[in-house]
Amino acid sequence: MIKQTATPRTSWVGPALTGLLLGTLTGFTPLLEREVLSPPAVRTLGFGLGTTYFSVGLLVGLLPNFPGWDRSRLGGVAFGVLIGALYSVPGAIFTMVPYPLAPDAPEYFREFVSGGGRAFVLTLGFGAVVGGFAGFFRRRFGSP
Repeated sequence: MIKQTATPRTSWVGPALTGLLLGTLTGFTPLLEREVLSPPAVRTLGFGLGTTYFSVGLLVGLLPNFPGWDRSRLGGVAFGVLIGALYSVPGAIFTMVPYPLAPDAPEYFREFVSGGGRAFVLTLGFGAVVGGFAGFFRRRFGSP
């Protein structure tokens, strides 16, 4: 009888679905601001947020499947937090740069467009949370 272990093909499903779920929830947040955002802006912002966090989950699931990756060094939640935070660095830098906004924009957007360290930390933090959850749901493979 052949002993079956999880394969690299199935190990990415849990993190990808976790990223998809958290990305979808985040992607729906612009709907809360429909009165001050145009429909194309709601769709575009929502799609951008959703795909960002979906891709964090996908990375957490796929990166350890590459040949030569040392699976024994860093795995699970810690790996997910690291990948999520690193992946969020460009977005965090973007949120630090202030840019103009319409006077009737909601406070949530005002905080992120005003720049500064708090927006940077919040962006990195949420990426790390998504990555950590994705790492938690990642199946380990290759061990008996």
